[in-house]
Amino acid sequence: MWASIPVDPDADTAREWAINELAKREYTHTNTNWLEAFWQWLIDLFDGIGRVGSNIGSLGVPGMLIFAVLGLAVVAVIVWIVVGPLRRSRRSRSDAEVFGGDERDSAALSSAADEAAAVGDWTTALVHLYRAMVRHLDERGTIDIYAGMTAHEAAVLAGRAIPPVAVDLATDADAFDDARYGRTATTEADFRHAATTFAEIRATTKRRVANA
Repeated sequence: MWASIPVDPDADTAREWAINELAKREYTHTNTNWLEAFWQWLIDLFDGIGRVGSNIGSLGVPGMLIFAVLGLAVVAVIVWIVVGPLRRSRRSRSDAEVFGGDERDSAALSSAADEAAAVGDWTTALVHLYRAMVRHLDERGTIDIYAGMTAHEAAVLAGRAIPPVAVDLATDADAFDDARYGRTATTEADFRHAATTFAEIRATTKRRVANA
């Protein structure tokens, strides 16, 4: 592993590492002004390092090694400060439990979803509907819910039990997370997609009960 990491990166290499990391969608998607300002500061920093590095050769091998170590330290600190908190923040959002303490059964959740949809509150409607789907799957014995279960964990378990709806469930889980945490605006199309998935799940579980 360590053999693949350059021991003596130049300024351009160090800059490329950091910029490639920060260019990932999970960081640029935050759409925050401070990140853009930090990005520009980072570019200016490595421009300065490059100017210093171009003159450090006169110090010999020890000086170049010190410069390389300092460069790696700067990159490590930047990645730890910027990348770590953002990833932890995204992880905490995506790992939040699907029910959030909501103990209602699938019928009550479905009714709440319909009421929200009737007034065009697609965010609330989608959250209730997805919870209704998961609760329904538990009530029918298709999956077993547990404390702390996330939307995607429920989708994975249900997708294994009912493969034809696996892809749709994953899409609905994404929409649920977006609705639950305000990442993007929930649309009527998102709700209708989840409603179609729920209808397919109901039909499948009814057939299984009838066959049993």
